[in-house]
Amino acid sequence: MIVLLYALATVACGALAVRAPLADRDDPVRRAYALLAGCVAVTWFGWTLYLIPGLSFGKLINGAAATFLPYTLLNFVHRFFARADEPRDPRLAQLLGFAPVVALAYVATELLVPWRWGQAGPSDLLLGLWVFGGLAVSLRRLWALHQVSHQRVERARIRYLLALATSAIVFSASEALVRGAGDPAADNPSFFMREGSVQGAIPPLGALLTTTFLYFLFQVISAYRLLDLAEIFSRVGAVAIAAAMLVVVDSLSAVSLLGPYPTHGLFQAFVASMLFLLAWDPLRTQLERWLGGFFNPRGQVLDEALLGIETSLGRAISVPGLAATLIDPVVATGRAPSAGLYLWDDERRVYRLVHERGGVEHPAILAVARQPFVDGFVEGEPVYHRVDQERIARRDTKRADAIATRLRTMGDMNASLTVPFKSGDLVLGWLALADEPDSDGFSDEEIARLARLGTRVAVVLENIQSFDRLKEDHRLSALGTMAAGLAHEIRNPLAGIKGAAQYLESTRTGDDAEMVRVIVDETDRLNRIVSQFLDYARDLRVNAEPIGAAALVNATTRALHAQGLPRQVTVEAQIDDDAPEVRADEPKIRQVLLNLAQNAVQAVGASGTVRFRARRGALVGPRARGAACLEIDVEDTGAGIEPGDLDKLFVPFFTRRRDGTGLGLAISQRIVHAHHGEIDVRSRPGQGTCFTLRLPLAAG
Repeated sequence: MIVLLYALATVACGALAVRAPLADRDDPVRRAYALLAGCVAVTWFGWTLYLIPGLSFGKLINGAAATFLPYTLLNFVHRFFARADEPRDPRLAQLLGFAPVVALAYVATELLVPWRWGQAGPSDLLLGLWVFGGLAVSLRRLWALHQVSHQRVERARIRYLLALATSAIVFSASEALVRGAGDPAADNPSFFMREGSVQGAIPPLGALLTTTFLYFLFQVISAYRLLDLAEIFSRVGAVAIAAAMLVVVDSLSAVSLLGPYPTHGLFQAFVASMLFLLAWDPLRTQLERWLGGFFNPRGQVLDEALLGIETSLGRAISVPGLAATLIDPVVATGRAPSAGLYLWDDERRVYRLVHERGGVEHPAILAVARQPFVDGFVEGEPVYHRVDQERIARRDTKRADAIATRLRTMGDMNASLTVPFKSGDLVLGWLALADEPDSDGFSDEEIARLARLGTRVAVVLENIQSFDRLKEDHRLSALGTMAAGLAHEIRNPLAGIKGAAQYLESTRTGDDAEMVRVIVDETDRLNRIVSQFLDYARDLRVNAEPIGAAALVNATTRALHAQGLPRQVTVEAQIDDDAPEVRADEPKIRQVLLNLAQNAVQAVGASGTVRFRARRGALVGPRARGAACLEIDVEDTGAGIEPGDLDKLFVPFFTRRRDGTGLGLAISQRIVHAHHGEIDVRSRPGQGTCFTLRLPLAAG
């Protein structure tokens, strides 16, 4: 039924007109599109009424609405392609000014001049010249834009628009010409005879192509990227091929309807259609893959590479193996000239570049701070795509500064697309991909496939981390067993050496006594090293009990004073009223605070200040970011720490002190992590050092 086809075209165009501005009511491009689609919808609505017997007034609605089509199309072209400083096209005012005059002239001529040439009369001639002549102005404008554009992507987009618009206009004009030259419709026709005689010899291809053109425009203003449009063509092309094949199958089956038993023909058509639909699903996949390879060949290669990566991910049991499995095949496709893998480094508290491939003008940044870059991922953004981020920044002034910072970081990483690896709200890292030169970004389907891959990689990363923790537990268990035996073998001789030295010390004077005292002191130091090594290697168990901030800090300051302080060294404590109570192993946390305080006293030397601050805070690490905690600072006014040493402070056996073991901070970090807490350090040479201990309220 021809009426049904026009009615469907009317509904489709009307729905697009309503839907377009919903995403952004302030966007002039979307408003211009809604005006164009609405005008087309009214045009087809009038023609739908005209095809129904007794509703001839629909032709007046059709013609009056059609007179505004040239203006609405040129207005959309101007809004979509015009630069901010480009003046308004003067032809828009002319088209808008003359459109009501032409509409009135058309209605008057249609009502007052009854004579016809075939089906066409003077009113139809007037309408055709105005509408198709005005639409040709828009085509000329598009061609002029194509000629002056120097961007490959924009030129390709304009060519798509020109091809679809020209097809819709040419077929609509051909229908009008053939219809006008045909025989006049019968005076009292039946419903089916009227719609056939009014439509003419050419089926409503113009309505189909016009609706397709409007759908394409809707995708253009929604997707913005040329590759998305290529994928749309792939899907539409596959559906068109399927429709053509189904028509052939049903047409061949319908031949049986001409025989003596039409029921057999209907049954054959039903069976043939059913078999075709059963075979269509795998056929559609292959067709879309073939058409996708035609419109976006490198994207097709990327898709195949991602399928191979997903198959290989299960065999990755280490970060280097995962990096090679993930990055090398992606870069080899040529779709992403370079790629980098960033993963969270818990010791340095940054995201660190662990693997990079591809030729770029400058190397990628080696580390990225957690904030503010990952804030968008935590808030739910699936990826960072440079093209989309730039568009959001232009329209959302409140987020412009934050997005500008994000884009600078992506530039430092050589990234056009950043795909996160998330476990809940935890961001484990991300894949940073560069885009091809002269491209307008990755398509939505490519991004969706990469996002799915990111989810798989997050699971693999968690498995690798669990495996690494298991290996570390086994290593520490073996180390603890060995250390216990080694400590026993070392401590017995040490006790004998110390006892003998102390006996000799009582019988010697002068230099001999001094040398014996060195033996005793070094024996004590070696015994402390053995004890601390045992503490570091043995299994750490936390016996958590409720403890207040004041009790922890006051116990530490008392112990510090009991050990003796230089006369010019002062200890201060500031405990906020809202400092919360935590569940923690009190002796172990006191050990951590005392170790930090002793280091602070040694840092200030003969004079200075050691300051404790306790308050309510929030965790900053990615695993529990924002969770409430007790935050305790241990700050000194000493000489500070060199920047090159900050990353090594918690490494076992690293120390700058002559009498240090290099295990105190490593043990402290193990205790804090066993409480699911955090320990950070800030320092500048000459300005002192501040260690911050954070214990979650739910620790234990």
